[in-house]
Amino acid sequence: MELQFASTEKLVPFNPTNILFEILDGEYIRPVYQPIVSLQNGVVFAYEALSRITRPNCHLNIDELFEMAKKNQKLWELESLCRAKALKGACEKPARMKLFLNVEPNIIYDPEFISGFTQEKLLKLGLNSEDIIFEITEKTAVISPGVFKKALSHYQNQGFKVAIDDFGLGYSGLARICSFSPDYLKIDMSIVRGIDKDKKKRSVVSSIVRLCREVNIEVVAEGIETEEELETLIELDVDYGQGFFLGRPDEKFQSLRGKVELMIRQLRQINQSPLPLYPYVETVGLICQRNEPVSPDDKALSIYERMKLDPSLTEVCVTDAEENVCGFLTRSYLLGRFSGQYGYGLNYRRNIGELLNQEYMTADAGMTVEEIASLAMDRDHSSVYDAIIVTEKGKYLGVLTVRDLLLASINMREKRAADASPLTGLPGNNSIQHTIEAVIRETEPYAIIYLDLDNFKAYNDAYGFSNGDSMLKTLAQAMIQCCSEKDFLGHIGGDDFVIITRRRDKESVQSLCDNIISVFSKLIQPLYSPLDWERGYIVSKDRNGFMNTFPITTLSMAVVTNYNNSFDESATLSNAIAEVKKLCKQKKGNAVIIS
Repeated sequence: MELQFASTEKLVPFNPTNILFEILDGEYIRPVYQPIVSLQNGVVFAYEALSRITRPNCHLNIDELFEMAKKNQKLWELESLCRAKALKGACEKPARMKLFLNVEPNIIYDPEFISGFTQEKLLKLGLNSEDIIFEITEKTAVISPGVFKKALSHYQNQGFKVAIDDFGLGYSGLARICSFSPDYLKIDMSIVRGIDKDKKKRSVVSSIVRLCREVNIEVVAEGIETEEELETLIELDVDYGQGFFLGRPDEKFQSLRGKVELMIRQLRQINQSPLPLYPYVETVGLICQRNEPVSPDDKALSIYERMKLDPSLTEVCVTDAEENVCGFLTRSYLLGRFSGQYGYGLNYRRNIGELLNQEYMTADAGMTVEEIASLAMDRDHSSVYDAIIVTEKGKYLGVLTVRDLLLASINMREKRAADASPLTGLPGNNSIQHTIEAVIRETEPYAIIYLDLDNFKAYNDAYGFSNGDSMLKTLAQAMIQCCSEKDFLGHIGGDDFVIITRRRDKESVQSLCDNIISVFSKLIQPLYSPLDWERGYIVSKDRNGFMNTFPITTLSMAVVTNYNNSFDESATLSNAIAEVKKLCKQKKGNAVIIS
């Protein structure tokens, strides 16, 4: 028999009010920061400041603590404590990162509420008010519309940006919410959870994104916990994401895991499929033919009979009910299976699925004609002329024959040759204009680099046009040597060139420009006499016809990006480039200015 002893220790009743006052007196609050990530490029855009209770043996969570503070008229005291702690910790955040601060709307009615408290704290801590976004929950808009509107106006009137939090939890009208003109709208996790499996949730988010685009509100999806949810939100073109899958709240300002950042960029590239930089590049999705696929359950005999009657039917794709590719049957393969003494008898009762042992090639619709042509020609000799199955987001789209592939390649080469500079072989003005107009329509980061040669006319006059042409070819050679295959290189005419690149930051663009200058400076040495090169200048006529000295040819590189600017049309972009070029020309020697 087990003996039991009664405890003599006196039990103290749990009193949440006492705990509230202890937390306020002891400042038992610490801030943690959860990343908010751009679903366009995988870069951390902001952090949300959250509060955690540090008092030992506290049975309240932060929401319950705020509810208790409201009942005891200590709402502002708790709010100001949490906010002061969050702002103090934010001194360690990366430069230019936004900080989202949660707001309890009812604090504006607290007798202790101090207007201007946050501005004062920001000033003392050296933080920028432009980087602060106040989150006000949508639940308040439903329960107390007047409180919600007054709180929203309070922060908007001070110049702060605002976000509506927990959207969808209160089920208020989207149009009504948007009428308050917030800067951000945060979709509640109840809508985000399992969105990859729920068509209704996808439809809701799609509608939110469309309307917010029209009224210039950016959308944040909260509570992302799986890769599948992330993929669906990127597909729906949501601006930003937040959740445990992207990063948990932490005392430190954590960066995004490299694996997740790469995943976002890859998913964005698949879903957005931006126009390629090189002009006249067609994707295989544009030229494939949509031949009706067959089911694995179809009788092989019926397909065999169709092929016998129709010589143009050279292949069929086999897909399931959801258009996932199951296999591929060529005319020669199927006719071969039915030929011979026993072929017909062995196969006439079989389904198509039982004959699928033939290898086939697939291509994503976003791949270029040139990429696929190269891969297709690398196949075994026995299958090199077989058609290619084209898929879009993993589903069957159409069939591409080798003949269509070759004709498309020839057509593109003819277009390029007609527009290319006869001197450097680089694309000319039509291609350049086409490419610029394409990139400014997109949201992807880009940089446009205009290059021209300093003192080129003097060199041309002193050394002759033949050597002048060699100088231009040398610059083209340096550009080709330093740029990647994904960069667009163009020759405007004379000594003006252009590079259009999707490098994502100023540092990588600066590095590219520095490399071109370095390579060009080495390559042009043979174009000068030893005397001129050694003394660092040439003697030539100036614009007035008088003999003068001119330095060795250098490069001016004017760069305009959309990192901090946006250009709606090429005319605006041209004006910006002209301004940067003017600044470049005022500098002596090699010059790079990035705007």
